[in-house]
Amino acid sequence: MELVRNLPQQYRQDPLVLALADAILGVLEDQSRQSLEIRAQLSLETITWALAIEERAAGIVPPVGATLESRRSVLAARYRSSGKVSIETIQAVADAWRNGEVEVGFAGGRIQVTFMGDYGVPEDLQALQEAIGRTIPAHLPMDYFFRYLLIREIHQVKTLTQMQQLTLKQFAGGRE
Repeated sequence: MELVRNLPQQYRQDPLVLALADAILGVLEDQSRQSLEIRAQLSLETITWALAIEERAAGIVPPVGATLESRRSVLAARYRSSGKVSIETIQAVADAWRNGEVEVGFAGGRIQVTFMGDYGVPEDLQALQEAIGRTIPAHLPMDYFFRYLLIREIHQVKTLTQMQQLTLKQFAGGRE
């Protein structure tokens, strides 16, 4: 026990001192554990039990059944959406949602959101739409562009086994 080794020699064998040192060590170890736990709540990547507190402070009401990851993304988007609105700000909000799988641009007076990752319409699209909607000026229209599998991407490119792994929603017009 490090605590006892720092004491003068005559106290190192005293039962009362050893019991006191053991009690103090227990408290210090618990404080250390709690400190690490609290430190984890300061990062959006690791926040767990403090997420509800942060959501309440940000004015977010998570939908019932929302995953921890989607709740963290909504919170990150809210934090990134403050200040002057620019394409970079909107991109930062989108990056919080899908970590770079979304590209934001501006053309013809319209905000264009292009999904670069998975094929089809993302499952939690509504959360992104709400986050971007809170960020942009109300008068700017938005267009969403989704990626779908095309015939040229599968015809004589994928094997039958690979085709069987694809879901219908990955194709334009497909539903599951």
